[in-house]
Amino acid sequence: MVGVMKKTIKWFGFTLIILLILPYFIPKDFKNEIPEKPFDNSRFFTLNDISIHTQIYPNTSEYKGKVILIHGLGASTSSFRNNAPYLSENGFYVVSIDLPAFGYSSKERGIDHSQINRAQLIWQVLNQIDKEMNNDDPWHLVGHSMGGSTILAMAEQNPSQTKTLNLIAGAVLSDNNQNWLINTPLAEWLKIALRYYFINDKQIESLLESAASKEVSQEDIQRYIEPLKVKGTINALIDFVRTSDNFLISDFTQKQIPINLYWGKKDTWVSVDSIDEIMKVVNINSIELFDEGHLVHETSPEFNEILIKHLISP
Repeated sequence: MVGVMKKTIKWFGFTLIILLILPYFIPKDFKNEIPEKPFDNSRFFTLNDISIHTQIYPNTSEYKGKVILIHGLGASTSSFRNNAPYLSENGFYVVSIDLPAFGYSSKERGIDHSQINRAQLIWQVLNQIDKEMNNDDPWHLVGHSMGGSTILAMAEQNPSQTKTLNLIAGAVLSDNNQNWLINTPLAEWLKIALRYYFINDKQIESLLESAASKEVSQEDIQRYIEPLKVKGTINALIDFVRTSDNFLISDFTQKQIPINLYWGKKDTWVSVDSIDEIMKVVNINSIELFDEGHLVHETSPEFNEILIKHLISP
């Protein structure tokens, strides 16, 4: 009996060692490089060796203000493809931005992905644009899901340059406290899971349909997956999970800034019930509900008109 136990322990130890070592020998990165110019209106800003990709839409009618669009988890500037051109046509100067680790922005190791650091980087981009435009008007901040936490941090840092806060299903109530796994050897298996299981057409389709609460097109799938298949994405996502501390609505002190909420009644990712919790902490200027899921800005035909209404008359 003792001999059997010793053999079992040895077998278990040997298997554990193999499982800890094996993932280091499995390729985990993609090979695609970031395109030199992903879109006709792409512009890259380099800040402290961090490259930030933006899409810029100058206003094509009488100027009404400036808007910055911040995407959610796993998304990119493409998630605002239905909104940015519309805002531009209606008089707004629009900047859509890829957060580091996502889209076509930097995917290097060692970047601090906390919302506070992100906010500082984005304000550097916007300050440079302001100087080029010779325009110091405050910005309307629009953030979806995770991007809602980003714009909260931005407004907290620079309230005088914030005109309105517009949270689209904003994930602003809870912090990311799942970092323990990233600091263990199991992180290598997580990289493999990301590379071979999560970042493929089938899984992205499933995630998008869950978020949208409806079927999505192959074109939609490609818009999301192509930036994720860029070299460096896997390691960048691990760093993101390790350092992505949220900025919570409970930490927000700039109560004078109008806050508008846009939510899908069918949202299963960030429940519409979040509105009640948000209202316990801050005063809300307006609440707009849609018969949609988590991606109301992408799926609702009424969203653009309703958003503009609150940008013109905050």
